[in-house]
This record gives sequence, structure tokens and C-alpha cells, in this order.
Amino acid sequence: MDDNFQIQEWVVSPKLNSLRNNGRMVHLEPKVMQVLVCLAKSPDVVSKEKLMRTVWADTFVTDDVLTRSISELRKVFDDDKKNPRFIQTIPKGGYRLVAPVEEVKKPEPAEVTPATAAPKLLLPRSRQKIWLAAVAGLLVLLLATSYFIGRQNAPPSTSVGRAMLAVLPFQNLSNDPGQDFFADGLTAEMISQFGRLPSDRLGVIAWASMARYKGTSKSEDQISSELGANYLLEGTVRRSGDQVRITAELIERGKRDHLWSNSYDGNLKDVLALQNRVAREIASEIRVQLSPQEEARLSVASPVNSEGYDAYLKAKLRSEMPGKQTMQANMEHLRTAIRLNPGYAPPYVAMAVANRALASQGAADPKLSYAAARSLLVKALELDPDSSTAHRELGWVEWRYDWNFTEAEKEFRSAIQLNPNDASLRDIYALFLKSMGRFEDALAQSKQAVELSPMESFSRANQGSLLALMKRFDQANEQYEKAAEIDPQHPYVYERMGPVLLMQGRNADAIAALEKARDYSGGQQDKLAWLGYAYAVSRRKLDALKVLEQLQKIAEGHQYVSPLHTALVHNGLGDNEAAIAWLEKAYQARDEYLVYLSVYPEFQNLHSDKRFQAIERRIGLLQ
Repeated sequence: MDDNFQIQEWVVSPKLNSLRNNGRMVHLEPKVMQVLVCLAKSPDVVSKEKLMRTVWADTFVTDDVLTRSISELRKVFDDDKKNPRFIQTIPKGGYRLVAPVEEVKKPEPAEVTPATAAPKLLLPRSRQKIWLAAVAGLLVLLLATSYFIGRQNAPPSTSVGRAMLAVLPFQNLSNDPGQDFFADGLTAEMISQFGRLPSDRLGVIAWASMARYKGTSKSEDQISSELGANYLLEGTVRRSGDQVRITAELIERGKRDHLWSNSYDGNLKDVLALQNRVAREIASEIRVQLSPQEEARLSVASPVNSEGYDAYLKAKLRSEMPGKQTMQANMEHLRTAIRLNPGYAPPYVAMAVANRALASQGAADPKLSYAAARSLLVKALELDPDSSTAHRELGWVEWRYDWNFTEAEKEFRSAIQLNPNDASLRDIYALFLKSMGRFEDALAQSKQAVELSPMESFSRANQGSLLALMKRFDQANEQYEKAAEIDPQHPYVYERMGPVLLMQGRNADAIAALEKARDYSGGQQDKLAWLGYAYAVSRRKLDALKVLEQLQKIAEGHQYVSPLHTALVHNGLGDNEAAIAWLEKAYQARDEYLVYLSVYPEFQNLHSDKRFQAIERRIGLLQ
């Protein structure tokens, strides 16, 4: 009995060692599942001897393991030994499953006409010998999703004709909490790979939104509803050294049974080559037309060193955590990853991101950091010319530091073509378009970012700022309310919320929000500057001057302080001469925030000043 079956309200999946009850999922040890299957196969009493012979045929154990297995099953079913609803103990006889067992019927595909026939689906014919066959199976799931969406209507929250897949954090079954990073990192990497599939009918929810569901008690339908997803992918990871077992299961929203499941065993080092080979074969089998570039990308891959891959995953999972110390620790992991896997592009891209993030937070000299980032990205693209993240980050460098806006947009568009499901890319491209004053185009990208990562506050905060520039304040406020609900203590949310409240004349609320940004960030300079501006325009001159003193002290501590942020406070105080002088310093320092100069409403009073226009012209914002 390898197929799924149902015991009362429980759906049992022997291949996955799992049971499901109205969205709740429980994983069993393999031997415990075998005991349950053995009981389910027989309508009569199953003796202890038969259970021991069947389940532990190749192992010498005592009866205690059987007693423990029965006890474990009773805990799952919430069964009473004295008044059993599921498993009855027969004195001196054995055990009997008293609950009825029903076969779970697999859904049959709907009839289709030749003109609308869905592509043929390739499912694994046998267990692969290398663990990344798991990824292949999961790629099949994505393609299966495309098949099923052909006969299912998408829920209202998704785009018309486009299915959405949410990959839940894989559960670590290694009995070692230290391996949690591997299970999470594997989930994040799979999400990244899914986004590269050439399908316009499939969206994939970003890891930033999925991470919050780790260990959740929420039902599958509740998660699907929150994310606007048609399908959920659940899985487990059990790792011992370089040996890994992975299980995966695809669930359709609103259905009790799974659509597809499989399990895999293998070795870590061959992950990249096998992943590319299987992806190419699946694409061919379902008649997905790959471009010559995509064919080339899927043709070659090298083995990876597992220690180096682990180091990369550790840094990847912590990349969004703020703070100089955290970023420096991540960079140390990435140095290890690059040293052990010098031909693997992703760690170079991650190191580039870390460098430019240090510059953005004022924790490093922008000129040195951006030079290092560019060098790393050039290397990454030498190794993998079709790395969407490398193109995305090179676009960031061209935009924020080199002020080469034509090249920046070219890189962003290349990245989108390679991975249309990258929520971070959509966010960054939206910010670029916003800085160019192309608000409608920016909003289209921002909406896609929110759709791909609906539980990420960063995307919603950015959309709120954009909507405010478009004078759509009610919609902007809605985005900030949702962002604050998702991350009640995220400093970026309140930093972006404050200026929007100022634009609405809600100065007291703006100051309260910006004080939260300052406090939650530990006094980061950009948060201080916006608070200083709010104090200044609210006629709290002494408080604004104190902020300028704080910024000066930070600079005296040999930390880069953005001249634009200092100019912002002076402009709020009505000191136009000082504001222009500091903007000139920002230009000399190639301050990355200058790209927003033309769209910041806070500097609108200077737009007619010829000196301001000269700075805009030198940056390339004014023709």
C-alpha cells in the first residue's frame, strides 16, 4: 500500500511518511509509518510477531520499539487506548486498526481539445541517486502547476491566467538544529531556480515572504489565502554529512489530497550538473521552447564543494539582517564560499550585494565599496553570463553610483528576462523608474513585487512612497498599514512612512513614525536625517539642530555620512545656501542617494535654483 489512503479525517502519504488533517501536517518516522501501513492492509488483528517480522525484518530489536511506535501513532490520532477509535490492542494477540480505511482517488485530468491540450507531464520513473533530483522533481511541480492552471481558474488575488506557487520552508528532520540553515537555504535556492523557468503562466512567492511560515501552525488553506497562491509545496530534509534525503509534496488550494509527491536520496556535490540536465530534459519533454542561450546555460555545470556551498547558504539567509557586524560575518562566509567554489557565481554576487549594502548604510566608503562590487559582478558574469542576480546588481551599480541610467535599465531588463519571478528585482527596478520620474511604469513593477512577495514589508513601503508621489494618499496609507502589520518594528517601514505623512500635513504622526525608525534602527544616519527634516519643517528647530550635531559626531567617528542627508535637514530649516553647499559635496562624493534628487518633494523649493539644476544636469537627471 504505497499510494495514499484515508483513515477518518486523516490522509496518509506513505511515500512521504506524513499524515494530513484539514491543513495540519504530521511527519512520522519511516518505521512508524510502516507499522501503520501494515495495520491498514489487514482488516483483522495483526500479531506482534508479524509486525516485527515485516517492519524490522533486517534488524534485531526488542518488542519495545513496536510498543513505542503504537504509542506514537496514538498520540498523532489523539486516540485513547481504553476507548480506541483508531488502534485497538488485542491482549496476547496484537493490534487492529478499527477505523475504516479508504483509498484516496487521484484527480483525473479534464478532457481537452487538441487546440488547448496541456503539455505532457514528465514524472520521475525511479528514485534518483543524487539528491538534487529533488530539485528536478520540484521543477516538475512547477510545470505540473502550469498544466493544472489550464483547467483551473486562478483565485482573485492572482493575475488572470497565472498560477502562483508558494514553497513552504522545508522541515529539518536531521535531529540537529544546526542543520536548519541547510533546510532553509535549500528552500530559498529552489525558489530562485523556479523563477528562471520559461513560463508566463507561473509565479513563485519569494523566500522573504515564505520564511515567516517556518514552523507555522496555520493551515495550508490559510497560508494559500494570505499569499494568493494556488499551490503549496511542502517538503522535508534529512542530512547526514553529504548524504541527503528530501521529500516533496504539491498541494492544490482547497483540496485535501496532494497532486504530486516524491522522495530522493543522494550526494550534495553533483547538485548543479544534475539540476541543469533534468531541467533541460523536462523542458524538452513538455515542449517548452528554450532559446539557444537557455540551452547553453543548462548544458554545463561543475560539482560544488559542500562546505563552500554551506557557507554560501549561511550568508544568503542572513543577507537581509541589518548591522555592520552581521554583514561582515556574512562576508567571511562568502570568502569561504568563493575560496572553496571559485567557479560558482552566486557567492560573488552575494559579496557584491554586501559591499554595496555597507556603502548604503554609511558603514563603508562608497567609492571603495562600489568598486569592489563592480569587480565581483564582472567575475560573476564571466562565470555565468546568464546570472539574473548579477545583472540586477550590475544595474544597481550603474544606477546608484555610475549614474549611467541607460546601461542600468538595460541590465535590469536583462535580469527580468532571465528571472521574471525575482521580487527583489521588481522592487529595485521600480525604485529606478521612480528616480527617473516614470511613476506609472514604476507602479506596474511595484505591484508585481508585492504579488510575488505579499508578506514582505519592504515592497509595500516602497509602493506607499510611490503612490504618495502620485498623490494617491489613501492607497499609500493602506500599504503602510499593511507593512507595519507585517513587520511592526522594521525601521525602513517607518522611515518611508514619515515623509508620506508629512506630505499629508500630518506632522505629529510623521515625527512619531520617524522616531520609531530611529529607535528600531539603533540611530542609523538616514533615519536620523529624515527625523531631523521632520523636526525642522514642524518648527522644532532645536531638535533639528541636535540631529545635525549627531550626524557630525558620526562623521567625526570616521564613518561616512551622506551629504545629501545633511542637506535634507538644512533645507528643512530653510537654509537654502547650506542645502546647496551640501548637495555639491554629495555630488563630489558620488553620493548614491542623489539619483532621487529630482523626485524628492522635500527639495522642490530648490528646483528653480540654477545651482540645483546644474547638479541635476551633471548627474544626468536633467537634459
